[in-house]
Amino acid sequence: MSELLKVCSLLLLIPLIVTKRSLAQNDTTFQLPSFVQDEIEAYLENLGTESEFDFNDLGDHLAQYLRNPLSLNQASFEDLQAMGLLSDIQIADFLDYRRQLGDLTSIYELQSIPSLDQNSIDRIRPFATISEAHNVSSRALVKMLSTGRNEIFLRTTRVLEKQKGYEGTNQRSASYLGSPNQYYVRFKHQFEQKLSYGFTLEKDPGEPFFNRQQPGFDFYSFHFMARDLNKYVQAIALGDFAISMGQGLIMHSGYGSGKGSFVTNIKRGGRSLRPYTSVNEASNLRGAAASLDLQPFAITIFASKTKRDANAQIDSLDQQESLISFSSLQASGLHRTIPEIADKDAITHSTVGLTAGFRQNRLKLNINLLHNKFNKPFLRSSLPYNQFYFQGRHLTNLSFDYSYLYRNFNFYGETAWSDNGAVATLNGLMITLSRYVDLVVLHRDLSYKYQALQATPFIESSVASNEKGLYLGSQIKINPSLWISIYADYWKHPWLRFRTDAPSVGNEHFIRFTYYKKRKLECYIQYKSENKAINERIDNSPTNQLFYGNKRNLRMHINNKINKTLELRNRLEFTSVKSNSNNNSRGFMLYQDVIYKSQRSPLSLTTRICYFDTDDYNSRIYAYENDILYSFSVPPYYDRGIRYYLNLRFRFGDLTLESRVEQTRFADLESVGNGNEKIAGNTKTRIKLQCRYVF
Repeated sequence: MSELLKVCSLLLLIPLIVTKRSLAQNDTTFQLPSFVQDEIEAYLENLGTESEFDFNDLGDHLAQYLRNPLSLNQASFEDLQAMGLLSDIQIADFLDYRRQLGDLTSIYELQSIPSLDQNSIDRIRPFATISEAHNVSSRALVKMLSTGRNEIFLRTTRVLEKQKGYEGTNQRSASYLGSPNQYYVRFKHQFEQKLSYGFTLEKDPGEPFFNRQQPGFDFYSFHFMARDLNKYVQAIALGDFAISMGQGLIMHSGYGSGKGSFVTNIKRGGRSLRPYTSVNEASNLRGAAASLDLQPFAITIFASKTKRDANAQIDSLDQQESLISFSSLQASGLHRTIPEIADKDAITHSTVGLTAGFRQNRLKLNINLLHNKFNKPFLRSSLPYNQFYFQGRHLTNLSFDYSYLYRNFNFYGETAWSDNGAVATLNGLMITLSRYVDLVVLHRDLSYKYQALQATPFIESSVASNEKGLYLGSQIKINPSLWISIYADYWKHPWLRFRTDAPSVGNEHFIRFTYYKKRKLECYIQYKSENKAINERIDNSPTNQLFYGNKRNLRMHINNKINKTLELRNRLEFTSVKSNSNNNSRGFMLYQDVIYKSQRSPLSLTTRICYFDTDDYNSRIYAYENDILYSFSVPPYYDRGIRYYLNLRFRFGDLTLESRVEQTRFADLESVGNGNEKIAGNTKTRIKLQCRYVF
């Protein structure tokens, strides 16, 4: 039996667990909003990799609202904040309007609210409704478990060219122990926004599958979450879940708004407790959690215990080779080779915490507590830049966060402590000066001794410590069709950083001019400049020298909706990287997208052809790509060549079949990739096949 048949056989039992069929919503043409695409591009450009954040979970989050739009006439402040599409000032103004004038009779009444411009209304329109949601009590829990929307995904992916890791006459002589196929299986039951349960299974390329090394899939995930069970129980979660606290100084799961074209959208927010449906194997919490609503107080408590991949340190003098410590946590989730399998589930990570909050009118206060425990000590390799990073078995963090709305001012922030006494603080102010001007200011000061394992605040660094900075952003609406987005960010690192062997400073500036014609045309031109320090070694010097490099990007983009079925997108982007060592690099990219989708035809497609030419990897350019349903990719374009892809989607009632073919063809390379991923030749081709059934 082939691997694919084994996967398919697992699906045969799934429909037996539900008893009533529901109709699917027409969400097969779902795409992430353009401002979210921009933020993801900026996020990955700053990290320099596309694997450190699973943004597919973000797409699933927004798609839930597309299938079950949020009722604006019943939504609370937290419900609207969880969407992540409006500012707190806009939400408060809307709730005041609803309180004074009653329920909306048309979504276009939102135009009467001064802080809600047309662009903001268009942003939420696909995900919101004025219809009433069903009023489901706790006595209907059994009904919610058996009725609603059920969804099965089956996806496979493969690189067609032979990669070095799979070479050899049999698997024993190959570096990778499994096939190059990637498999993804997901079942999910959803009842509006009130109940969700399901499971996710995944095998990555190169991982063993149904053999001696791995008797099944490599990754298993299960979640159950119910909301609004009664007056006091706001939510409960079992299995895998995600927690967010404050502004992310001690914990924030999933995607957090960062620097991008939506320059005023930098505040962390949303529900503190969410189900976890991602395939990121390093960031889930596994256990139980509950949120209680005790007006005006609210409490969220949780406990998690899970295995983590880690670089294990073995006692060589012990005949049983017992684990004595670990030097790093592995975040890739890949278990393809013998060393990677040896690191799998090497340590046990326990996490407990709570958020206790008070909310009264426009004031919100929270105290957050988090404790992490490992079964073995975390002992890093000692390097100059990581002298103050966490080491040991236990780490406790405490924080206080606040948000206060006064007229058109929103004051917010968080101050956190780690158990070594170090402090981190982040405080911001958002001002709606008028219907036409929004302004945001954010200051952060994170001690170089501050320690937090799950922190993801708004900072320049990838590690939440050793940074002081000031961010200023503004969006200016010249008229309903023309606006300017601008930000400036300045930061300082008081201590050494990875690849920066001295204290350093940096700055980043951004400006975008956007022309927008309602649901017809969007075009913009943007410029970004970034200055930061990095080590460089020149003239065979035995030591690194610190140089300040400058990276500049110029982008021109046009998104033209020809009619209801056809959309064209064009982009031209230039980049330039300069440093004091004269190691300069330049590049450009040009692409054309065609998007076809029709409510009357079962076929929809997206395609792109892109030409790129950069001097090296330093001048790489990131560009968001449409993919198969609820899947997204943002690859770096570098060197010289052509990249193209074609996505086809066929919908037959509740069954959706999809395929994707992508290929990158380099002009000057004799091989693509390195290590076990190396391909002999100048092309890399990947195919994806996906089946979705809704019942």
